[in-house]
Amino acid sequence: MDARHNQFFSETRLARLIAVGNRIRLQAAVTEESFSTELERIVGQAVPHLAQDRPNLIVLGEELGLPLALCGRRGYIPRRVHTANVAISMLALAYTRRIIHYRHLYPGISTLRALHLSLTDVMYRPFATTLSRLAAKYSIYLTACTNVAHAHCSTSTVDISHFGRRNSGKVFLPDGQDVYNTGFLWGPDGNLIGRTEKVFLTESEKTILDLTPGDLDQVKPFDTEMGKVGIAINQDALTCEYLRKLDSQGTRIVIQQYANGRPWAAPCKSWEWRPQEWLNSVLGSLQDDYPNLYYNVCPMQVGNFFDVTFDGQSSITKKSDREPDPQCNFVGNDGFVHTVTGKAMKGEFLAVAPWVVEDPVKSHPGKSVAERRALLEHVGKQLQPGGSQANQYRESVIYADVDVPVP
Repeated sequence: MDARHNQFFSETRLARLIAVGNRIRLQAAVTEESFSTELERIVGQAVPHLAQDRPNLIVLGEELGLPLALCGRRGYIPRRVHTANVAISMLALAYTRRIIHYRHLYPGISTLRALHLSLTDVMYRPFATTLSRLAAKYSIYLTACTNVAHAHCSTSTVDISHFGRRNSGKVFLPDGQDVYNTGFLWGPDGNLIGRTEKVFLTESEKTILDLTPGDLDQVKPFDTEMGKVGIAINQDALTCEYLRKLDSQGTRIVIQQYANGRPWAAPCKSWEWRPQEWLNSVLGSLQDDYPNLYYNVCPMQVGNFFDVTFDGQSSITKKSDREPDPQCNFVGNDGFVHTVTGKAMKGEFLAVAPWVVEDPVKSHPGKSVAERRALLEHVGKQLQPGGSQANQYRESVIYADVDVPVP
């Protein structure tokens, strides 16, 4: 922390921030046991980097629980198709009886919403049980996301036989018809500290996945040994209203889970280069407009999930009065200007994950921005389904030791 930012704080709290950018693996969810093993593998990548002299916060991705939708015998056929839309259709057929039940229980809901509700137990129980156990095993703060309804636990044998897994002894049932993109935070004792629902949904989350937006008024940070930690999933970290909500409550660390379901080294709808626009969140959230927000931890999942591409570079950034180091940036970027406001941003990258190839600016400094981006975009296309390097994304673990100011 710069002295200029630290001068008003008589106390700081130590923390190690760790972001894991795992590769999403469809076959890891053949069974609940194999998915649990996969979660152990993902968290295990961070274990060698755990600090002994300070609390550890491990941040996992936005769609970590997604493969669980295809778990078990009902997912056998959906796991073997080639597109996400066909997989969803096949999955809906496999859950027809439950879908009919939920559409009768909640008249007017869509088939996809009823499918989400049908998946409540399998999407929540192995996900939450495993991550809670791993948080306690390693005495860490652990956070991850999945799409799930608010749920309660039932031990009724009738409920288990209709909606759960045989011989599991319990089943999680939805409390209502709403389904959220939800971030969970577990403490070092394995207990759930809290959950946050994504407020500002993407267009696909609204029109295709039929998720429910969270309530901004319910957003709050969580007290930890490191200070106040707030979850801002994906678009939430790009939205001023959301950031102001966290800032007004004294949040120090912004957890920004993200699953970019588009090519990384490519243009996007609102800007000519996606990594350039992404600075609006990982640095934009730490500008002077939000005086209490000091750190941003953003893990980026990677991998091809059917015909959907997840790609990106994880990062850990901090508030600073200094200009960012031009040598530490996302691939293909040109400076650190906010693409919406046009303002130059301040801050520092404490860590950034490498992409599959190095930015040409390092090996060919004479190349123009357009030439660099063309080369990177060509590589990105080869990573997509059917490409010559299909799914050869790079998993990453990055970390940084920080001093969190206490007001």
